[in-house]
Amino acid sequence: MQQAPAAKRYVVALSGGLDSVVLLRSLCALRAEGQLTSEISALHINHNLSPSAQQWQAFCQQTCADWQVSLQTKAVEVSASGSLEAAARSRRYKAFRELLQADELLLMAHHLDDQIETVLFRLTRGAGAQGLAGIPAQRKLGCGRLLRPLLQYGRAELAAYAATHQLSWQDDESNSDAQHDRNYLRHQVLPQIEQRWPDYRQSWRKSLALLSENDDLQKQLGAIDLRDATTEMGGISLAVMQDLGSARQRNLLRCWLQQLGVSDPGWNTLHQFVNEFIPGVSPGSKFALDICDVYQHKAQLFAVRTLPEFGLEAQTLRLDDGAIDYSLNGNGRLRIEASQDEGIYPLPHALQVKYREGGETLKLKGRPQKKLKQLLQESGIPPWQRQRVPLLFADAELVCVPGVGIAESYLAQPGQNGRQVVWAAPTQLLAPKS
Repeated sequence: MQQAPAAKRYVVALSGGLDSVVLLRSLCALRAEGQLTSEISALHINHNLSPSAQQWQAFCQQTCADWQVSLQTKAVEVSASGSLEAAARSRRYKAFRELLQADELLLMAHHLDDQIETVLFRLTRGAGAQGLAGIPAQRKLGCGRLLRPLLQYGRAELAAYAATHQLSWQDDESNSDAQHDRNYLRHQVLPQIEQRWPDYRQSWRKSLALLSENDDLQKQLGAIDLRDATTEMGGISLAVMQDLGSARQRNLLRCWLQQLGVSDPGWNTLHQFVNEFIPGVSPGSKFALDICDVYQHKAQLFAVRTLPEFGLEAQTLRLDDGAIDYSLNGNGRLRIEASQDEGIYPLPHALQVKYREGGETLKLKGRPQKKLKQLLQESGIPPWQRQRVPLLFADAELVCVPGVGIAESYLAQPGQNGRQVVWAAPTQLLAPKS
């Protein structure tokens, strides 16, 4: 615990199993010896998946009462779709993020055997350096931080500690089910490795440390490349990116997406991006990811949030009511204001808001009639917004395209009071997470 960040309160994630009971007991011992001045509490997440769930919660309540530790319990619902184990983990960590306060440190009892099982499992799934670096010893979690102080100790060492101090705990019956991948590794694979190489844990621990070091170096290099490639507009310079080798491009892309809060898309997707998308990229090109799209615009890459479909039906605006602030049903807002010597004039009784169908044209003042597609490109409107730009019609005539201009026949002259139209587009660009 000497390496633990300062915190007002240490919160132990207490399941009732051997590992978390040992962790809580060791903290109580440090408190009794005067080596720990921070408050100690425990948090039990009840997934309600096991017939023994209430028994486990009652055990945690009694244990904390005996050891004079405050306990918070939280019941969660776990979706039955997909992997139940993964869903339970996701829901558990969501609860941790919601409950952890800024001055608190969440302590979890993962140990060396957990680490080895995790890395071996990830290896079967083709993990890279970050995945093979294993479970991080500490990281940010919600408003606080997460610490795993037992990663250097094996399961046998924890069991010996429990025996020495005559501790009791609850066994999860699902841990013996070899149909679960991790249990299969624990009960079938790793015992054979230990039989052949009894000291494998120490060797693997060294390898894990080296992989973690390599992962740190990749992140540091990615941060340097990201700093050099980030433009004033918040995009990634294509020129800078293309000067890097393929491996550094993938690393830069991973670091950039992580900074934006986008999960790692995986090696195959990164390889496709670097080897297929980047070499053939052109203005307006798009690469689709799960929760965002990456666009090329002005020789830069931008990550754009995927928005839900918006209402494409025509909407009518009345202009005789002065200023109008009008919602576009999931496509931002239109602001129409009175304006001296500029804007739309003469004023139609009403304008219809429509969207692109193809083939629209517009004649701006002093310029020839042009296709709207060309005008949108010339106006610098980002490609991810072009299909969503609202078009204002008077009957069948295109009067105004916000961000592009007003038809010459509807443009106010000096001395005329027109109407200016401003479109507040929905926020799509992803920004770095603080």
